[in-house]
Amino acid sequence: MGSIELRANDLAADISPVGAELLSLSHRRLGEFIWQAQSEAWRRSAPVLFPVVSHYPRGLVMLGDRPMELPAHGFAPSSAFEVLEVTGHSCRLRLASSPPTLATFPYAFELSVDFALDARGLTQVLRVHNPDAEVELPYMLGAHPGFNWPLPGAGPREAHRLHFDAVEAGETQPLGAAPVARYSFDGRAAVPSDIDFSTAHGLPDIASRSVRFGTEATHITLDFDGFEQFALWSRGRAPFLCLEPWSDMPIAITGPRQFAALPGVSRLPPGTSRGYWLRFTPGGAPVLAERR
Repeated sequence: MGSIELRANDLAADISPVGAELLSLSHRRLGEFIWQAQSEAWRRSAPVLFPVVSHYPRGLVMLGDRPMELPAHGFAPSSAFEVLEVTGHSCRLRLASSPPTLATFPYAFELSVDFALDARGLTQVLRVHNPDAEVELPYMLGAHPGFNWPLPGAGPREAHRLHFDAVEAGETQPLGAAPVARYSFDGRAAVPSDIDFSTAHGLPDIASRSVRFGTEATHITLDFDGFEQFALWSRGRAPFLCLEPWSDMPIAITGPRQFAALPGVSRLPPGTSRGYWLRFTPGGAPVLAERR
């Protein structure tokens, strides 16, 4: 099946059933906000990460008596989600445990992803359900939307800013092995072009529930709920920036540890569900003019 096209006034969105991935969010006058995977820098646009986020050193994370053999960000980004419902402005997708997933991740689960487009923006709702009547479900969940940098009509990349809705203090946590300088936050604004993107940067226990990226001319606001961690990532000076709400932040480990017992892992009791929410709102001078 091809991508699912959603339309609402001047906005359009395309979603792939593979990875429940947002491929495009465009405005008729402003243009495309989502990175189009158009170079080797990164061949994705906005996959869903499950049941792990990022990666752990090979062979150190255990699932029972064997090492966890999951790719970085888990199997969800490359999995075909079942399409449950499609309308002109919304769709619902689901990924459930199956013999192939159980062979590498021995837990029952259901992961649903809903998209709904309206005249002002796109809402994405993710829900993790544990269908097992007895066994707790350990998991990590993340969103990984990549945005064009610079955004269309926003001016040079050096003019782009990140504006948080709460005061963020302290330093980022580089998540790779390379020695990378931390970025210091002191307030509500950050300059992404000042960050060394040789690796991803984590914001553990982020206070904000909304971040705006861009300039006054053109910007995108990402609102989120249910996610307690956040990461920023690009690849060097590649023309995209990922704003990533995560349920959990990977921790450094040096010896064998059980996945279900790691501090950076969520746990869902038998028969229960947990929801997460994202909202993408394009903005800028042309949008404001249309709303007057």
